[in-house]
Amino acid sequence: MSDPVSRVNTLILPFAAILILFVVLQATLFLRHALKFNRKHQLYTSAELREAVKTSAVGTIGPAFSAMVVVLSLIPIVGSVVTFMRCGVIGAADFELLNANIAVESMGLSFGDANFTEAAMTVALFGMTIASAPYFIHLLITCKPLDKAMIKASQKKRSFIPMLSMGAEMGFIGYWALEQGSASVPNTVTIIVGLFCALGVGVLAQKSNHPKLKEWTMAIAMVCGMIGGELTHLIMN
Repeated sequence: MSDPVSRVNTLILPFAAILILFVVLQATLFLRHALKFNRKHQLYTSAELREAVKTSAVGTIGPAFSAMVVVLSLIPIVGSVVTFMRCGVIGAADFELLNANIAVESMGLSFGDANFTEAAMTVALFGMTIASAPYFIHLLITCKPLDKAMIKASQKKRSFIPMLSMGAEMGFIGYWALEQGSASVPNTVTIIVGLFCALGVGVLAQKSNHPKLKEWTMAIAMVCGMIGGELTHLIMN
C-alpha cells in the first residue's frame, strides 16, 4: 500500500465507522419494518419465514467466500478502511475495484505509480461512491410503489408479485450464470453441474416426501458445482 493511500485511509477512518454503523442500523430497521408489515398483511406464514431464513443463510456462504477473495485483493490497492467502508455498504468488491481503476485511469494514472497522490486516491474514492448512487436512487423510486403492490397482493388470491420476485431472481441468477459460465470451461462445468444438482435435489425432495430437503438445494448445488469445476480445472492442467 502506497503512502497516499495509507494517509487517506487514516483520515477517513471515523467517517467509515459512522457509515458502517448507519448501514447496520438501516438493516435492523428494515428487518423490523418487514416483519411488522408481514404480521399486518399476513403475506407469509411463520414456517415460510423460517424456511426463507435458512435458505438465505445457506445461500450466502458461497458468495461470501468469493467476495472475500476479491476483498483480500482490494485491500492492498485502496486500503483496508476504504475496502471496509465500500464493501460494507455495497458488498461488491469487484464492482468497487472496477470503478476505482476507471476513476484513476481517467486521470492518466494507475495505482502504484510514483506520481499517485492523495488527490488521485480521493478521485478514486469519489468514483466508487458515485458509481453506486443509482442503487439508492432506484430504491427511492421503486420502494413505495412495491410496498403498495404488496398490500394489494395480500388482499387477492392471485397476484403478480410472486411471479415478479421470482422473475427478478431468475433474471439475476441467469445473467450471473451466463457471465461467469462463459469465462472458462471449468466455470461452464460448474454452472452446468450446479444446475443439474439443483434439479436432482428438487426431484428427490418431491419423490421422497422430504420437503425440508429443498432448503439445502442451493448449498448442495454450490458444493457440487465447485467440485465439478475444480476437477475440470485439474484435468485440463
